[in-house]
Amino acid sequence: MFKFCPSSTPYYIMMDTASASSPSTGQLAAPANTSSTVTSDRLHANSDYPARNLNFNDPDPDVTFRSVDGQLFHLQRKYLEANTGAFPGREFDTRGETTDLTESADILDLLFQFVYPKRDPDIDNLNFETLLGLAEAAEKYEVFHAMTITRMQLKSFVSAHPMQIISHATRHDYPTLIEELIPHLARRSVVEVAQELPNRYIIPWLRYRSACDAIFEAAMEDALALPIAPPYSGTKSVGYFGRSKKAEICSHCLLLVIRAIRELSALESVEELKKALSAKRTRVMGCLSSACRYVEVVSKTCYDIKSKVDEMPKTCTLPTT
Repeated sequence: MFKFCPSSTPYYIMMDTASASSPSTGQLAAPANTSSTVTSDRLHANSDYPARNLNFNDPDPDVTFRSVDGQLFHLQRKYLEANTGAFPGREFDTRGETTDLTESADILDLLFQFVYPKRDPDIDNLNFETLLGLAEAAEKYEVFHAMTITRMQLKSFVSAHPMQIISHATRHDYPTLIEELIPHLARRSVVEVAQELPNRYIIPWLRYRSACDAIFEAAMEDALALPIAPPYSGTKSVGYFGRSKKAEICSHCLLLVIRAIRELSALESVEELKKALSAKRTRVMGCLSSACRYVEVVSKTCYDIKSKVDEMPKTCTLPTT
């Protein structure tokens, strides 16, 4: 037989050795030192008992929320009323019922830390998915302080996740953040960006993209204007004298330069583009002339493109009307 032992908290369930008998002999089953002790927490772990959030488990709550993954948050309504704009105030009676939310426990735990009178949570090292989820929850429930902090923190991810952030920024109307994001969208497809940008930003973004496209067009024109080096003559004199005049390139290596420019222009991430432009270039197989200066030509081409990309504005400001 099991019985509750009321002498401590949490309650323990003890084996009543005085009444437990062997099923075969009717004798007492085991000495007292083999009794098993099971805490209520262990029982709850194997049952449908809802877990309570350890950070928000107010002993006298007047509002209770349940995360999408089943964790309960027992809160004081006065803090929600004072620091948010969308959570129910005192005039809204939940009648003691639990309100289900669509966010996970991890997100709600961070969010409610911005609501209670305590130090803000450290979100500097949050991964992008968690940070964006927190930012969306802050906007949804109008947790004003969290809205500001998460918006500032999202700026550190603009180069890696521009499309997700532009979607967030346009949905919640953050023009300054949108202006900072536009340069990071310069290499994205027109259709992809046009689906996310508000109409008033389409023309400024197209102008910015056009200026970026012009950089690659100029690089292509410069490459096509290079003199073609003569094929191998069996001596090294051609290569020697070739160093004293404008760089020449053989037809095979010219095609490689053209292909490199096209591949660079197709990169959608500005950060990836800059990384590729900074990569070291080496000689290639199949060169047709000792006078060909492929490495010099392709290195200068990449350097010129990178310099012009770096000179482009870091933001795209709307024209004043």
